[in-house]
Amino acid sequence: MSRFIEIDDNPVPDGAEAMEFSAPDGARLRGGFFPVDNARATVVLMTGWPEFIEKYFEVIEDLRARKFNVAMMDWRGQGLSDRKSAPKIKWRKFFHLLMSDLRHFMELHVKARFNGPYILMTHSMGGMSALLLLASGYPAFERAVLCAPMTRLLREPHNKITDFISGLAVIFGAAAIPVIRKRDHAEHFEGNIFTSDPVRHARFRQLLHTAPEAANKAPTYGWVNAAIKASYSIHRPHALDGIKTPTLIITAGKERQIDGTDHAVIAAANPNIRLKTVPGSLHEIMMEQDEMRTAYFDAFDEFVEPIFQP
Repeated sequence: MSRFIEIDDNPVPDGAEAMEFSAPDGARLRGGFFPVDNARATVVLMTGWPEFIEKYFEVIEDLRARKFNVAMMDWRGQGLSDRKSAPKIKWRKFFHLLMSDLRHFMELHVKARFNGPYILMTHSMGGMSALLLLASGYPAFERAVLCAPMTRLLREPHNKITDFISGLAVIFGAAAIPVIRKRDHAEHFEGNIFTSDPVRHARFRQLLHTAPEAANKAPTYGWVNAAIKASYSIHRPHALDGIKTPTLIITAGKERQIDGTDHAVIAAANPNIRLKTVPGSLHEIMMEQDEMRTAYFDAFDEFVEPIFQP
């Protein structure tokens, strides 16, 4: 587990360290640490579903060029982290379990290696766990930047219908069965809803082919039900009142993977949350064409810069 997946078009950043550690319940998780000399801050970078550390090597180099250390973790059930515990998971609280894993990683491993200030950056699914953690009052991060966070999977009434079907699957013991999907958007570039950049799309496809053991072909019914339940929880009245960390949601202008219209609802729930749109971008803004990636990082730079002001 303590290794990086290597391909020629995606070199491992200099000085990188892969490590394996235990979550509080014993699940084995993979972390990655990417130091830089004379660091100004540390970014904890968390992926979406079904991504893993290596997909973000380019983003890591973007952050290190800004003099930020970077720490990453493969979520349980993804990449090279533990998958054996999935059948035993209590799916209703799965995203709270991910939240616990993130807090554990931060407290025991990130802080032991890198100094602050600490910035949380997430994509998609990672944004759900981030919001749960921030809403709990967790104070370690000076800023949080959530790229296309998965705050709601589908628009209503599709959310309720999917909740009902996936809930039945969980009740009748089918939680670990993958949901049937019409198309694998990570495998086929034409018509995909993730990125309009063919080079970055092909890079991730090559990583998946090189290390199929790190791939997830489809979410399970348990995962889908857990995602919808977590979404309902953050939409309850006052659910996000505990967020004290200045937080920026960056939403994709051409979002088709999740319900991006919900980002405005989340931003309106707490004055510490701001909203920025990257026009023309599909779901994976950090994997998009250069123009859209530049817009993303311009928004990021502007948002985190006050940390460094005297």
